[in-house]
Amino acid sequence: MNERTELEISVVVPTYNRRELLSRTLRALFAQQLAPSRFEIIVVIDGSTDGTAHALRALCPECGFRVIEQENRGPAAARNAGYRAAQADRVLFLDDDMICVPGLIEEHLIAQQSHERTLVYGRVLLSEESPGSLGGECFNRELGSRYRISDQKKGRDWLKSECIFSNASIPVKLLESVGGFDEAFRMREDLELGIRLFQWGADARYADRAIAYQYSDKTTADLIKDAEVFATGDLLLAEKYPDRIVKGQVAWLRQVKGWKRFLNRIAAGWPTLGDLALAPLCYLAEAFPRVPRVRNAGVCALILRRRIHWLHKLEKLGALKTK
Repeated sequence: MNERTELEISVVVPTYNRRELLSRTLRALFAQQLAPSRFEIIVVIDGSTDGTAHALRALCPECGFRVIEQENRGPAAARNAGYRAAQADRVLFLDDDMICVPGLIEEHLIAQQSHERTLVYGRVLLSEESPGSLGGECFNRELGSRYRISDQKKGRDWLKSECIFSNASIPVKLLESVGGFDEAFRMREDLELGIRLFQWGADARYADRAIAYQYSDKTTADLIKDAEVFATGDLLLAEKYPDRIVKGQVAWLRQVKGWKRFLNRIAAGWPTLGDLALAPLCYLAEAFPRVPRVRNAGVCALILRRRIHWLHKLEKLGALKTK
């Protein structure tokens, strides 16, 4: 690790082939109301081939700014490289598609004060600049709903199954104490790290004014592909923590019996039939976004399609077999 300096926080932004989105994220970070001498920004380029490195070389912000390049090894490896290069005692992880409010970094610092074992979650909302796709609607109903619940229930404990590092800060020593992110994970790396952090004795705080707006431009096909990648990560998580039961996850599925288990096996075995039945609803929802009932049906259909493909991938990996 680097020798610590007077910097109060290091902002780590991992990125992969998102040059244009990253430029927007960085502009918002360069415009933070916090004095530039108090923070640095570290961008970790995880094997990008879209000219990201060339574009970043032309930037000269007032705050500390460094770029790390590495072969494509996934977000866990990129985040590890970033925090290990950090010169501050605290690190803030931010995704490369986030547009943060001017006070985001300062709000994280306020929440981190005098808390050596605290993981701080900032608030993530869907950017209004996002295209009106079903992907954005899915975000609002899934991840976005978690933040809305926390906003409505002040003081609510952040669930240990909701560990998300899209907009989160943590003391470097706490991160070092558990060995950082497990680089075997390409997905679910944040949830896996959260398990170890909470086992170590960390607690979580929610900073509702540390707001980042996520730009969501993923298509239906992108989200279905992601569901299959998540399945691989979920199986790896179940194998590493076989006694940890999270509703909807692999270990929980293995305990499901009766008609629910039967339906899961049917869905896992016939993803094409699911697509044939549900894809038209998705297409109609994209074609008629201003019709609420059609839109709602399309979003529900997409959520179900993702679940089916997730189950199908788990079935192919042999994860649904009881042990």
